Amino acid sequence: MKVFSKLIMAGCLVCAAPLVLACDMEQHGERGGESFKALDKNGDGVISKQEFLVFHEALFKKMDTNHDGKLTPEEMGAAHEAPKDGCDVSFDQRFDEVDINHDGGLSKDEAEIGMPMLFKHFDEIDSNKDGKISKEEIVANMKKKHHKMDKINENGGDAMKKGGQQ
Repeated sequence: MKVFSKLIMAGCLVCAAPLVLACDMEQHGERGGESFKALDKNGDGVISKQEFLVFHEALFKKMDTNHDGKLTPEEMGAAHEAPKDGCDVSFDQRFDEVDINHDGGLSKDEAEIGMPMLFKHFDEIDSNKDGKISKEEIVANMKKKHHKMDKINENGGDAMKKGGQQ
């Protein structure tokens, strides 16, 4: 695993080096601008090793178009030529990117780094209390929240009218 991580980091550094030289720092803004914000998932103003690895693991997966666990020069070139689209990522894609160990669930660490809103409600979402949250648990939790909101909206209108008349 250490060798694999080092290879990923080396590949990313090789790919990023020309970009760093091509842009002056004014384009990056304070503390690295958008690039920094993309890595600093929990917004604490620093990039932890785990945040760095999550980001680059997702980048590697995206670049490895034939999913063989290796990057060819063609895959690396295609990744740099592809248009950079901002937020065109589905929930499933995002979940899979954050699930570093690919066990089908997010640990507290994975959720904290990659999906901070889920992390804030981790214990509530982890309905079977196994220390990780699955896509199914997230969907069930959201359905429960929507159902609860529907009940509040159904009863809330009457309660608000009564409250306003008193």
